[in-house]
Amino acid sequence: MNQLFEEKMDQLLGAVAKDIGTSEIMITLGMAALFAAILWIAYRFAHTRDSYEPKFAVTLIVLSFVSTILMDLIQTNLALSLGMLGSLSIVRFRTNIKDPRDIGFIIWSMAIGIAAATESLLIGLVGSVILAAVMILTKGSRERTNQMLLIVRGSDVDLNRIQAIVDHMEGINTIKAKNILSDSFELVYEVNVSDAESNDVIDNIFELGGIDSVNLLAPHLS
Repeated sequence: MNQLFEEKMDQLLGAVAKDIGTSEIMITLGMAALFAAILWIAYRFAHTRDSYEPKFAVTLIVLSFVSTILMDLIQTNLALSLGMLGSLSIVRFRTNIKDPRDIGFIIWSMAIGIAAATESLLIGLVGSVILAAVMILTKGSRERTNQMLLIVRGSDVDLNRIQAIVDHMEGINTIKAKNILSDSFELVYEVNVSDAESNDVIDNIFELGGIDSVNLLAPHLS
């Protein structure tokens, strides 16, 4: 019984195990470079000048090659592949993602490793082109509009006049906090304001009179 089991395991390992030569490794890395180039172009044009992160783009390219190398190693040994899958199952991404689409770029870079290591040129190329088109088309049109916190402090001012200035701004602007004291107040708004518009908004608020300070801050990302 034990001998039969060992024979079956040997057959399984022999069927799964695959020796990869130098030429095949170079081919897989070349395909990974091609797919990674499409990935980088898509990431560059899918983000605005302000949201583009060069270091994250480099990380995506590195992930593409790392996943290709890991897949090349996995194909040579069944036990190693099981161990690698077990290791990857405990990996968690704890870095804050500003754009939810960046998660898609990360998964895309891992898929590049699978496509390159299995030498699936057609599906890898077609899939990369389709994903690139989707990412670029969902870029959005707000090139220089940033989400900011508008904090207004003052006294003896009609709050409705401040609200009217905020409502006149483009985008969706919401009140986050109102602190009203007997002799002063503090208003906190979440606004979408461009660099050019921000100065006009501050000037308009100060023209109301009775304003102590106006602050525009980037919201804290935890």
